[in-house]
Amino acid sequence: MLQPWLQQWGISDSSVLGEWLAGMQPLELPRDQHLVHAGDRGRAIYLVRQGLLRLYYTDSEGRERNKAFYGAGDITGPVSAIISDRPASFSIQALEPCALIAADLAQLLALAPSHPQVSSLVIRLLAEAFMRNEQREALLLTCNAEQRYRWLLDHQPELVERIPQYHIAAYLGVDAVSLSRIKRKLNTASSGESAP
Repeated sequence: MLQPWLQQWGISDSSVLGEWLAGMQPLELPRDQHLVHAGDRGRAIYLVRQGLLRLYYTDSEGRERNKAFYGAGDITGPVSAIISDRPASFSIQALEPCALIAADLAQLLALAPSHPQVSSLVIRLLAEAFMRNEQREALLLTCNAEQRYRWLLDHQPELVERIPQYHIAAYLGVDAVSLSRIKRKLNTASSGESAP
């Protein structure tokens, strides 16, 4: 899986990443186990080969808010914490058994100045993370709960099948009762449209 992933990200000559690639470690993560806990310090980012992870924040009252979900082909990890040399502000947990590849982000960043392909890879990785965050922010700030759920159905329908409703509610910024109400409303509207 690694070679196609590197080509997808513009690395045609993987020899420039020799030391970085050699340091990568495969990792198996059972369901419900944490990859990162808020407060952890580390240097690794993770390429998801299989499974599903959630990235979430915990507020001062212990409530969890899901920020993102990561599946096969995605990269996740405490990037801003690594770059700023601070503890992670969020946790990452496996929602399904996961197969991952751990890679040292600090080492990749150190390679970037002397290798244009690596520099391009870093820029693309950071740009994708930025765009994902911007899209998420816009969704939360400009859409109501029903619009956010419709967006999820349109753009990430597989999550609705794979994730328990309480996790979807925590992702959409609503409680489970409100989400049930929205789903009922949409199902009723859908049934009404299909009726003669």
